Amino acid sequence: MTSFTASSSSLPPEQDVVMVGLELERKRCRHLCRTDLHWLLVHGLKRKDCDNDWVRERCAEVQDDPDGYLDLWAREHYKSTIITFGLTIQNILNDPDITIGIFSHTRPIAKAFLKQIKREFETNDTLKGWFPDVLFADPVKHSPKWSEDEGIIVRRTSNPKESTVEAWGVVDGQPTAKHFQILVYDDVVTKESVSTPEMIEKTTESLRLSYNLGTRNGKRRMIGTRYHFNDSYRLVLDSGTARPRIYAATIEGTVDGEPRFLTREKLAEKRADMGPYVFGCQMLQNPVADQVQGFKKEWLRYAAAPTRGHNTVILVDPASTKKKLSDYTAMWCIGLGPDRCVYVHDMLRDRLNLTERAETLISWHRKWKPMAVGYEHYGMQGDIEHIRYEMEHQNYRFDITELGGTQPKNDRIRRLIPWFEKGRIYLHPKLVKTNYEGKEVDLTKTFIEEEYLAFPVAIHDDMLDALARFLDEDMPIAWPLQAEEFEPDEPLESGRNPITGY
Repeated sequence: MTSFTASSSSLPPEQDVVMVGLELERKRCRHLCRTDLHWLLVHGLKRKDCDNDWVRERCAEVQDDPDGYLDLWAREHYKSTIITFGLTIQNILNDPDITIGIFSHTRPIAKAFLKQIKREFETNDTLKGWFPDVLFADPVKHSPKWSEDEGIIVRRTSNPKESTVEAWGVVDGQPTAKHFQILVYDDVVTKESVSTPEMIEKTTESLRLSYNLGTRNGKRRMIGTRYHFNDSYRLVLDSGTARPRIYAATIEGTVDGEPRFLTREKLAEKRADMGPYVFGCQMLQNPVADQVQGFKKEWLRYAAAPTRGHNTVILVDPASTKKKLSDYTAMWCIGLGPDRCVYVHDMLRDRLNLTERAETLISWHRKWKPMAVGYEHYGMQGDIEHIRYEMEHQNYRFDITELGGTQPKNDRIRRLIPWFEKGRIYLHPKLVKTNYEGKEVDLTKTFIEEEYLAFPVAIHDDMLDALARFLDEDMPIAWPLQAEEFEPDEPLESGRNPITGY
């Protein structure tokens, strides 16, 4: 559409008035597109489905403070429409020289976002009429670059090597020697990105690497939904890389809470279709929100284990490799108290080879003099043979109970739930150990953050599984009988640990 200019000398008065009116209307629409994100979506981009209070409120919030956030909103709550689509277009209309990189887990996902913007600039004649100084009438013919592979370029006065908008993958095919003023991350975390610990690590490291594709004073926006308790978004939040802006499908963030946008009937339908785990991730932004069989923070108890009056037990869940992303060898020394509670004397969560596992177990046995040692034997027959060889070599012998069974691991771990719920397991307030990388780690805090609170979707659950083994029928254990002679150390007040903060 050609820009209208009033000219009373060449037009009849009545036509002149019409042209002036049209020009004023065009200026009004340009101004509203640039300053009112909700108006741009509904009227400029013709998204009548956005004409509701929820989208209006989120548009105002995002426009007022658009950058530096990790926006975790429930599915179908318009986060990509508002931020990746609408806000990106508004930025271009305000500054045609801007460069924006859209990043997703893989490049095809990012291209889908670019394709939506590209198609809008090709087919929206109303928008092109309002902004002929920004948008080409026929971009396919006149734009220097106009494709999903190379990106799209609008009318601009500068000539950076980056297109106006480009689409790239975080884990596959990141660009080189490019720097964008705005980095938009949408759907970096997907179902595939949390399929294995190795994939989570790869996604996280690739995300960190992509930050170098911004400019010195560049901006970042992250949009997504949760797929796992320990996904890359958790690192983003824990490290302070982005501020959280979280909108679960319900105000309380619970399955039966008050809906924010979708109807209660629609949410019930989605939960039935998705199942509890996916619903918790996608709609509640909490991978464990809908898992009634998880552990709760308020069940945690702490006490320094007494030095007498306990029957001690050692439990071992071995791992056969020291690779960085493999499972850990987990060991516990617990004390069975005369109060029928379990107290943690010692813990280990590390990557050990066969020799190190044997040496650690024997040294623990010398120190704690346990009444029983339980050792998970899945694929670990070589462990038992080597440990017995070391016993002969050191002339120090003890019985080992090999533990197995066909019960699924999560079901085995869930046996601990009533023990924690009733306050019958006391963790040590702080147990600091140096791991295989030479780093000091508070194992109490690690256990709580990475396994206890994350169950049943933790990346690793080796410590939980090992601890649960004291409940195996094959374990030859007994509780102390002389309860009246035992004066336990004063346990810490239940609830928050003053050292770990939990």
